[in-house]
Amino acid sequence: MSGRDADVAVIGGGISGLALAFELVRSSPAMRVIVLERRYTGAGASSRNVGRIRAMQLTPELVDLALAAQRKHAALADQLGSNTLFWRAGYAWVLYEESEVDRMASLLPMFGARGLRMPKLLRGAAHVARTMPVLRGGEPAAGAVIGHDAIGHHDAVLYAYRRACASRGVEVRESTEVTALLREGDRVSGVRTASGDEIVSEIVVNATEGWSREISAMADLEVPNTPVRREVFVTEPFQPFMHAAVTFYRPVEGWFNQTLRGELVAGVTATDEPAGMNHESSFGFLTRTCATLFAKAPRLGHLRIIRQWAGVYDMTPDRLPSVGPIVERPGFVQMNGYSGRGFALAPLIAEDLATWITTGDRSERLATLDPDRFEGSGTDDVLTTDYYAGYGRGEH
Repeated sequence: MSGRDADVAVIGGGISGLALAFELVRSSPAMRVIVLERRYTGAGASSRNVGRIRAMQLTPELVDLALAAQRKHAALADQLGSNTLFWRAGYAWVLYEESEVDRMASLLPMFGARGLRMPKLLRGAAHVARTMPVLRGGEPAAGAVIGHDAIGHHDAVLYAYRRACASRGVEVRESTEVTALLREGDRVSGVRTASGDEIVSEIVVNATEGWSREISAMADLEVPNTPVRREVFVTEPFQPFMHAAVTFYRPVEGWFNQTLRGELVAGVTATDEPAGMNHESSFGFLTRTCATLFAKAPRLGHLRIIRQWAGVYDMTPDRLPSVGPIVERPGFVQMNGYSGRGFALAPLIAEDLATWITTGDRSERLATLDPDRFEGSGTDDVLTTDYYAGYGRGEH
């Protein structure tokens, strides 16, 4: 390799970084790839999510991405040689205002045009309650959209990638914190770790999600990525009582679904959640989520909570990932900003990015995710208490 320690050094040992490493050596077996993880593989968002792979999205770009991501997840078990616990689940977007129902109704033609299996639109509280018994007795819904989506298991996917990387010779260094990027003028040529080691590589990839701004700053880059905490709890297992995963955005954003083992996983966001890297879970989240879920689905009130945790969304202004080389920093590649969709999108993005790195062929998908599109952007538009406000600036 003529003085290089690696062809590609990937910062971040989550699903995104491991998926990229796997795809790189799958397409180019002789390539040497090193993955650098400050703690343990999956310590960030990859072990702190609930595995939804939702195709029913608010913009054509996200629908296209999510449908392709579902197809990639469906193929992962064969590609990685391990069961990823991928399963097709129903998905219900429950609506509590007539304006929401009208808004979702207006999106149905777009869903069909993008090839999404057409969701069913329900109108009226009685219709929703009949179709979704778990909501009976709760706050009357104005309507719902019920579609066909998918769920995977984050730990199963992470383990499958870790195992596949090991079998193909990827070097994964855990407990290895990157403290600086090596530079040759504008070009990024490697990394320096907390132990003082220097790793010289042709390409350095920032696949760190919640820490993406921190790593970008090492390259003297200001990016609008903003980490925002999201919290989750899980209950004891119970016999199956619901099929469709539920999401709602009024009056505040929340969701719940039952896992294959019978647990209920749920969360309701805080309207005043500050930006920042925060993995601490709070009592306020627990009381907020319990009160909201009991109001919407009182039948859940008897379940006992056994665990709660927190992760972060790495948010961008347009809610799309930031993926690709930085023109002003040759050798430096972004792979972050998934805005809460990292588990769903990372395997697909990794495949496309690996192709670009090894062949120079950039897919149309990646062209829309060019990180240079944010040049000059600030973080003002990233945080909002209105879920819908960040999508397409209201143009659908």
